[in-house]
Amino acid sequence: MTHPLTPRQRELFNALLTDFLAEGFESFTIDAAAKRYRCSKSTIYALGRTRDAIIRRVLVSYFREIARRTAIQDRPGLTAAAALETYFSAMTSALAPASPAFMRDLAAEPVAQEVYSVNTAAATENVRALLERGVASGEFSAGSTAFLSRLIYHTMRDIQRGEYAGTIAPADAYRELGQLLLRGISRIPM
Repeated sequence: MTHPLTPRQRELFNALLTDFLAEGFESFTIDAAAKRYRCSKSTIYALGRTRDAIIRRVLVSYFREIARRTAIQDRPGLTAAAALETYFSAMTSALAPASPAFMRDLAAEPVAQEVYSVNTAAATENVRALLERGVASGEFSAGSTAFLSRLIYHTMRDIQRGEYAGTIAPADAYRELGQLLLRGISRIPM
């Protein structure tokens, strides 16, 4: 169980998140962090018992915020297509601060892969629910929402792994995925 953070610990936590997003976290060490942030090791260890626990806590917080920002499917009056568009737009915006170094480390560090995998599964479930809602209302024409969901999951995982890094920025990849999905299942004549 995690305890509420003191103001100094919250400041440190926010600095870690900002720096992780800008610089990645591969080289993060407790010793270097204590020097960089001019604090004791015990202040840093209050965030987690190990390096990996601290990284996990920061990433869980970051992805929890992304989940909060993308939780749009229950807004009254929002069509499934509008909800999907809003979802992928929010994802694009939420990932905009993530540097290539952050995305590289997200793909390379086992603790980060674990956190990302859990969040990607949850995101895929949200998209699947929106797809099913759109199919049920006649807004979308899709033979298999299960197939589309797996395709989306694997594409999101590939984005995280940097498979498209030479082609497109991760945040932009989410926007393009959303546009591809909507154009591919929309009943609106092209």
